[in-house]
Amino acid sequence: MAYTTKGMKTLRGVAMRGVSVVLMIGALTAGAFGLRTAALTHLGVIVRAPAVEFEIRLPPAVAGANLKRDAQVELLTDLNQTLAQLDGDLRATEDGRAVLRGHVPLKFRTSERMVVLSLPGQAQRAFKLRLPPNPSPSDEFGPWHMVDRVVSGARTETARGIPDDTFAIRYRVL
Repeated sequence: MAYTTKGMKTLRGVAMRGVSVVLMIGALTAGAFGLRTAALTHLGVIVRAPAVEFEIRLPPAVAGANLKRDAQVELLTDLNQTLAQLDGDLRATEDGRAVLRGHVPLKFRTSERMVVLSLPGQAQRAFKLRLPPNPSPSDEFGPWHMVDRVVSGARTETARGIPDDTFAIRYRVL
């Protein structure tokens, strides 16, 4: 027991005050860290990871399916793989073909990036992203690129010979 000018304190009272002081210090630290992060982000010191926004042009036969639910797009690199987030409904082009839209973060600096489109009942189609390891943001979509690789089961085929533009991709860095 400790004696003070105000009287006697109990062990429970000391513990409650200690816990409240620790909680106040934790709240102040969290608030200061949040303010620091917000200020550095606003000033551009902390930059979020870039992302690629893409559009994949599909043949008319595929456009009828519920692609928002059935399609899967992922980014494969030599360092990781990440699922893409698909956006809303399909958009139509002038020639009546559908365009699947989405975006995927670029978490690592590498020039080995492939976007793989998986549709039910179809071979996977892989598109090589022609980007440097640390790409700069762009306002406009680039040109359409055709499929670089078709993967059906255990067989992988590189697109050769007659150009096949039934599937194509274009993208930009956000």
